[in-house]
Amino acid sequence: MSPRPLPVARSFLPRFGMAAAALAGLAGCAENSPHPLPEGAFLVQDQALSEMSGLEASVRDPGVLWSINDSGSRPRLFRLGRRGEDLGRVAVRGTSWLSDDWETLAMWREGSTDWLLLGDVGDNKQRRPYVNVYAVREPAPGATEATVEWTLRFRYPDGPRDAEGITVDPTSGSLLVLSKRESPQRLYRVPLSARGNEVPVLAEAIAELPPLSAQATGLDITHDGRALVVLTYAAVYVWPRIDGQPWASVLSAPVQRRALPPMSKAEAMATGPEPGVVYVGSERLPTPLLPIRVGP
Repeated sequence: MSPRPLPVARSFLPRFGMAAAALAGLAGCAENSPHPLPEGAFLVQDQALSEMSGLEASVRDPGVLWSINDSGSRPRLFRLGRRGEDLGRVAVRGTSWLSDDWETLAMWREGSTDWLLLGDVGDNKQRRPYVNVYAVREPAPGATEATVEWTLRFRYPDGPRDAEGITVDPTSGSLLVLSKRESPQRLYRVPLSARGNEVPVLAEAIAELPPLSAQATGLDITHDGRALVVLTYAAVYVWPRIDGQPWASVLSAPVQRRALPPMSKAEAMATGPEPGVVYVGSERLPTPLLPIRVGP
């Protein structure tokens, strides 16, 4: 039996169509490229960012996006402008994460400190007994190095999982992790209070996603905490949230869906500091950075 289609909030969809027209005039282009940029996308200027796997918007500096390559690359952060400008690279020190499988980024504001969380949560063969999230202070403008200050180590209650999306729930101060490969895909919660423990903490499965059109490759919560955003290889999904609403309840409500334009391996996504904008990137050259309007 085919999966039951997701209930869609119809009033939301026309706003997506406005995004390309509103943003295309600002976009970069890659003429004569074997992989032309999607309409409305900017070209990422730093060609060393050739396998964009994680993306996160700075809270402190609204003009900055942070990104990483997929595993196998050197442990470094890429600082981008919102139009793909190259704003420099930051080497990450103090970790052995080079040998693991980092996939994604998240931002967490704790008091006056902005933490950039580096998600070493990939597990293609689903064999790892636990996974790690590394934390660095968000690098200051002009910084070229960042040092890992703590690690959150966790395992899943139902065995190893491959994941490419993490985010922080601002209402509970917990890390949320979205599994990628199984169906239904699951949302897990990990207490950030367990950071620094050598023994992996047990994650809690808190919700299942309704059937999606493809594997989940990104997860974020809007800066105001009022929506959960999921990226797949085919679309962006947005679930509105009322303050404190349980995530299982959020994910059972009608979803707002936007099909992506032709775009190879869309595996990086971040909600922007400006209301109603999501940035999507992919693991290929030339690397596109596609802003999509997802709200009023």
